This record gives sequence, C-alpha cells and structure tokens, in this order.
Amino acid sequence: MAERKIGFLHTGTKASFQEHYAAFVHRLDEFVEPDEIEIVERWAGDDPSKSLEQHAKALANENIDVLVSAGGPPAAKAAKKATARNKVPVIFTSVTDPVGLGLVQSLDNPRGNLTGIAGMTSELDVPRLEILCELLAGRKKKPTIGVLNNAYRPGLDGQYKKLEAAARELGAKLVRLDVADLAGIQSAFASIKKAKPVDAILVTADSLFNNLRHDVVKFAGSIPAIYQWREFAEIGGLMSFGSNIIDAYEQAAEYVGHILDGDAPSDLPVSLPDRYELVINLRVAHKNDVTMPASLLCNADFVRNRLRRRRASGSGPSPRKTRRHR
Repeated sequence: MAERKIGFLHTGTKASFQEHYAAFVHRLDEFVEPDEIEIVERWAGDDPSKSLEQHAKALANENIDVLVSAGGPPAAKAAKKATARNKVPVIFTSVTDPVGLGLVQSLDNPRGNLTGIAGMTSELDVPRLEILCELLAGRKKKPTIGVLNNAYRPGLDGQYKKLEAAARELGAKLVRLDVADLAGIQSAFASIKKAKPVDAILVTADSLFNNLRHDVVKFAGSIPAIYQWREFAEIGGLMSFGSNIIDAYEQAAEYVGHILDGDAPSDLPVSLPDRYELVINLRVAHKNDVTMPASLLCNADFVRNRLRRRRASGSGPSPRKTRRHR
C-alpha cells in the first residue's frame, strides 16, 4: 500500500497532456519508488471556473502530502484557495508572475505553502510579435496582425498596451480579438478571415489556448501564426517561441521530491526557465508558401514530423533521491 499521496490538478484534459503528465511521473520515479506513492488526479477539462475549484477542494481534503497544480494561473489560484486552512504544500508549474498573482511573496522567498516554476509566458508576447514582423518584413510594409487573447486573463489590458506600443515601433497594426471559450475562438478566426483580413496571428500566452491547441491550430489554417509552446508547432502550427513546458513538468516532479523528503515550500525558491526555443514547422511553411527569412532559420529548431522530446537540464532544485518510506 502506498505510504505517500500526491494530488495532481490540471486545468485541461488528460488526453491533451498525456506526454506532459508522463514526463512528470517519469521524473518523479527518480525521487521515490512508484509503489510508495499514490497520485490522485483531477482534470478540469478546460473549465477553469467552478469545476476547477471543486477539484482543488476535493484534493485538499484527500489527506495528500503535496498538491501539484498545472495548466496555468487558474489551477494555482484554485489550489491556493483550497489549501488556505490546512496549508498542504502546493507546487505550481508554468505560472506567469506568481508574485503579481499573490501566490508567493517573492521568487527567492516564497513564504506560505506555495512554490514552483514561474513561466515566462505573456512576458514573451512582445518578442513573439517581433518575430512575426520579421517574418512579414519582406512581404508587407505595414502588416496587420490579429492578436488572440483570453478575455478573462488577469492583467490583459496592461499586457495589450505593451503589445500596442511595440507594434507602433515595429510599424504594425493590431486587431484585438478577445475570446472566452472554444466558440469564441472559432468565431474570432472566422471574422478575421472575412471582415477583418490579417497578415498573421499572434496567439498570446494563455492556458486556454494551450488546452485547446488542436482547435486553435485548425482554426488558424493557412494564416501565418506564432504560438507559446513547441507543442503547437508539432501538431501543425507554423512556429512557436517560448520555454519548454515539458521541462517545467519535470521540474515540478523535482520539487515534489524535495517536499516528500521533508523540505517546506518556503525553503524552495521559485525557479524561472533557463532556455527558450524558436520552433518552426518547415512542412507547414512549405505547404502554405511561407518563406522563412534566414535570420529566423539560423536560430530555430525545426519540426517536420512530431519530434521526440529532448531532455534539458532544469533550473529547479538539484535532483536527489528522497528517503525510502518503508
């Protein structure tokens, strides 16, 4: 019988995140024997509202040793609320600005019962815009770029103002597309293909789009688009720029190992990604007659078919085996 219990909360579906979850479990095996732990999973199925909070509350009451919240800020905020009383350790993964969201006091000194991996997500939307403008430089003097946003993302207006300022400097025009669900995403893409033609699309960083990435890529069709994670390019998107999300799930397992070994979340600083990757799907570029400039090609990883994951050293706590709980 397992002696330790781990809660795993995710905003999306297991079908969309099988590889990520497998990476987490595989790395966890380096810290504790599989038969010594039980992982209790709760998947919100892309419903970040009431369903997510209910799952978080249920896990917090499961007598777990640690709770992993994955899939972005909504899961982390739900986990924080659910553990406010019993102070179960929470490890979040790929959360932008955890200090600004009130999850931790600071990156170096989290305090409280939460720590984990801070994702450079929306912070990289301006560089993504720059990459799109570099792509379009030889095709149009003043490109029009559609910007797909989650209407309910915290701090959206401030983030969009930064994009507008960058667009003015780059000589680009933006078309703001705020959506809240799958139907809204489909409608937004339909509108820009008809009434509001654009030269390219920036899909801003958000767990909503990542969870629904197959649909987002399908709706974008032949319009050149840039996304947050390499998983978008691997399933047929043109290109992505960001950190490696698989690395973040592996780092989350390292944090869990430390918690099971007796460390407190306040002892474990929040980590930042230590590498970023521009990923280009050459097959999609060729199919849609998109000429990639040499300046992008020389700095990119390439996807022709789905690539096997490449391990990279994480930026979280150094790996170590936990004590064996016999």
